[in-house]
Amino acid sequence: MADQDTSKPGVFDLGEGLTPVDIWQGLHASEPLWIASAGVEGGKENQTRIDETDLSLLKKLETFPAKRWAQMCDGIGRTALGAVALSWCQSSNDQAFKVAWSSAVNDEKLSDSQKRALKLAEAYD
Repeated sequence: MADQDTSKPGVFDLGEGLTPVDIWQGLHASEPLWIASAGVEGGKENQTRIDETDLSLLKKLETFPAKRWAQMCDGIGRTALGAVALSWCQSSNDQAFKVAWSSAVNDEKLSDSQKRALKLAEAYD
């Protein structure tokens, strides 16, 4: 298959040795750091750096099929960040994002991290 690195059969290489699972883990690992930065001295700058890193990870998904991302998230468990990442994937659309978001986010009142996640999705538009 054209989308696979032959040194890692079956693994979709997104460049720089990153796989879709690496992207998912990176996004979810940075979330508590972003939250912890809120309201502390230098926190805004730290949050900006975290956002920039996360956006660079999301950009890697532009060549990854949305269907495969959705399948992976079904297996791992639906999250707001997983839904946002879906919006960056190849062949994604608003309907797919809305379905993924509504299955990951149950509350009408969004948490700060969910609001941040939506901003990351909007950065793609």
